[in-house]
Amino acid sequence: MRIHRAMLMAAGLGTRLQPITLDFPKALVPLLGVPMAQFAVDALIRAGVTEIVANIHHHPKQAEAGLRSLDLAGPPQTRLIISDESSQLLGSGGGIRQALPLFEGEAFFLVNADVLSDLSLKDLGEYHQMMHRKFGVLVTLAILPGRAGAYREIVSDPITGLITRLGQVVTGKPYFMGAAVLEPEALTHLAPGPSEFVPQILAPAVRAGRACAYSANCLWKDVGTPELWFDAHMALLDGIETGSLAEPLRIRLETLNHRIGERIWVDRSLPLVFDRSGWAGPCYFGAAAGVQELPREFGPRAFLYGCNAQAHGPGIGAFGHWLPMSGV
Repeated sequence: MRIHRAMLMAAGLGTRLQPITLDFPKALVPLLGVPMAQFAVDALIRAGVTEIVANIHHHPKQAEAGLRSLDLAGPPQTRLIISDESSQLLGSGGGIRQALPLFEGEAFFLVNADVLSDLSLKDLGEYHQMMHRKFGVLVTLAILPGRAGAYREIVSDPITGLITRLGQVVTGKPYFMGAAVLEPEALTHLAPGPSEFVPQILAPAVRAGRACAYSANCLWKDVGTPELWFDAHMALLDGIETGSLAEPLRIRLETLNHRIGERIWVDRSLPLVFDRSGWAGPCYFGAAAGVQELPREFGPRAFLYGCNAQAHGPGIGAFGHWLPMSGV
């Protein structure tokens, strides 16, 4: 039986991604013109999810409107439910606890909105159900080998797959990739109010021998800082150019954008024909309200949403901000 419900974590302040998130919800920050949360929603729909609960806090009206405007087309037909934390940010644990009644006692996916991945959530869900039957696990984490930055090590038994302990924040060790499956029982000890996922949900399940790790091998990009946001753009553009990008991601990107030159992509609302003699790929230009003319010189390694007179050389920008990227 498939898992039909999910929690989309979209309430974060996005402080590491400032100044982009000063006036904009982090979950809706674009990746080649696609709101970050759309990729998570697409993955959930592919897994058969029919109800997605998304929590909001930062710029709540803007966040709710943006989330409700996401493409929820199936099959299956998927419904979005907003869990409003605008009066108080409840943290990575408290937000899930507030939404718990909406899952009606069923297991549910937990997915971070600010992570780009092509992980098969269907496979993750099936693994969780097998481990739940075999060991009574309450939490299944999708983990990756330590090939990115510094993250908390997840130590698991190589034979049983059960998580034996949570390590320190290190590089080069397996880490949680922001996707999981939870049984409601994993949260019943939590009182309503602010709490955090790792110390108050995951750690008790680990101590009880009821948490396991699902080892994945897939695209994964943390989009938590301007540098990582830039890197995610580079990875997507490279993947779509080389044909290495997973088909669902490619289709989503090609629906909104078109290629106008070698490694040069623009929003589909922009003209196909204009003077781009001063443009050099890789680069991407996204439309924004009030755009009347395109930059005469742009790129390489530049990604911009709306015009900005400061947009020279490698960098990324949106909403009036331009962030140069040196050494790329």
